[in-house]
Amino acid sequence: MTTALVDFVYATMHKRVNDPDSPYWLPKILEQIRTPDDHTLSPLTVDQWALGALTGDQGVFIADTIADAWWIFVKRAFKKAKDAGVSGLPANLNAFISQRSNTDQYPTLALNGVTVAGLPNAAVGDLTGLTPTENGYRGTIRVTTAAYDSHGYQPQITITGKYQLDQHVVVIDAPRASDVKPPTQVVLKGLDAYGVDWPSQGIEGRGQFLFTVTGLVFDVQLSIEATGTGAGRTAKVTVESVATVGTPSFTLDKDHLTIEGDTVSDLNKQIWIQSAVAAFNTPDAAKALTAKLADALNADDFRTQFSGSVTEQLDKALDSVFGTGTLPADSGQPPAGDGPLEVYLFDRVRASLNDTGSGFYPPTVVTSSSDPKLDPLAIDTIDLGDQQVMGVPVNFKLNDVTVGGISDVLVPAGDAALVAEGVDATLRFGRISGTPITVKAAVVATFVKSGDHLDGTMSTTAQQPSVALGLSFSGPDADSLTIGLRSLAVDVDPARLDISVHVEGLPDDALHKILNTAEIKAGFIKGIQDGAAQRKDDIAKALTDNARKVIAEKLSG
Repeated sequence: MTTALVDFVYATMHKRVNDPDSPYWLPKILEQIRTPDDHTLSPLTVDQWALGALTGDQGVFIADTIADAWWIFVKRAFKKAKDAGVSGLPANLNAFISQRSNTDQYPTLALNGVTVAGLPNAAVGDLTGLTPTENGYRGTIRVTTAAYDSHGYQPQITITGKYQLDQHVVVIDAPRASDVKPPTQVVLKGLDAYGVDWPSQGIEGRGQFLFTVTGLVFDVQLSIEATGTGAGRTAKVTVESVATVGTPSFTLDKDHLTIEGDTVSDLNKQIWIQSAVAAFNTPDAAKALTAKLADALNADDFRTQFSGSVTEQLDKALDSVFGTGTLPADSGQPPAGDGPLEVYLFDRVRASLNDTGSGFYPPTVVTSSSDPKLDPLAIDTIDLGDQQVMGVPVNFKLNDVTVGGISDVLVPAGDAALVAEGVDATLRFGRISGTPITVKAAVVATFVKSGDHLDGTMSTTAQQPSVALGLSFSGPDADSLTIGLRSLAVDVDPARLDISVHVEGLPDDALHKILNTAEIKAGFIKGIQDGAAQRKDDIAKALTDNARKVIAEKLSG
């Protein structure tokens, strides 16, 4: 299947999704997302994110820094115990030192009460990787956050909440070694009353934090397919996955960072703050935060709501442009390579042609066209050739021809077909109120031998003629859509065609009899055919202008 039609629809909506003045602007749509359990993106709230262990050199640095801060706390507790007369304590702690645990070396970071603000401030990129599915297509859209610096938005995302930084530390026999050592075998009692678990303790620092996030980009894989059968078909968009692209930048606001904990004191607070800052700035923390954001957006409840919202917006756009007329139950015979989605979208077009409220309803198209005017349609000249009038050869030429009644026209659903080159459709005239097609013109009757001529008028009617059109379509989106006429064929039943000509000096009855012969009627029909063909580009322009105008107006809300 070709992706041209889906690319066209996406390109048309892409502009509007990224236009702050459009009713389809993405940030406003995302702000309305709400899961059944009342979760939103405005803001996104999460009870807890366990970011896990912070490893590598920075993890070691943080662990050792926390161990140093804890040792300050231990020495202060030791002094208090000595001052209180606790027995069994050595004279000092010079034989000992603190270190990260040999069995649990790395710090862990957990966030709770998390609030992510600014996620709806997003823009979409191109639709890529479009591949066919059984009933439509699957593709990927890149979504860039912090996209706008206007309309109340800031070009950054903020993450706030509370954090807990945990580390397992031990007392070892001094001095420290390059490798971690097991806890000392020396037992000291009496320090537990002062908050010290000798020789091994799990400690924590906690407080408030605020991040700013930039460079957060997601790839959203989705499918768009036709569902249902017959007149009950619809289009459905399903968000299948949300994945982060690259690594965003997380910047900790140190002014909003607080620290507290059972082993945090005025003496070691700055060391703890240093550890917390380092923890938040580790690659592991950034990687874990990125993954947690992706997991939150990739949760079933959010993806379900994303899918429903995108489907709703697509339905809104299609209903606005094509109306809500009943779909044809019979989809006809689409050309090879077109699948259910293409057929569904085309059937929306076919339904709109028979919906009086649609901007594509043929009478509306005809009457709204002014450049060129389609009803009446002007044709410069039709030459009926030489005819015998009472044995005298007379040439009849029609000037300033106007064809009226064109607005009484329908394109029944069965008379429109999706073909490889575009669309084939048959216009049926006089099918609404029975208005005949009228052709009026100035007549010049020239006597062939003498060159003398007589002037007159013509008024001709044709009951329920038809015109078969071959339409082609080009352009990347609806704003630059161009409709071309591949072919135009007029079909008039000669038995329902009546040519009436009045020329001063010639008998009306004789003229009527002469000009309503099969030969003259065929020439007249050919003249109309040729005249319409000469206006083919003008007719195509009228169709193009109307389509662009209707789509632009309908999608503007």
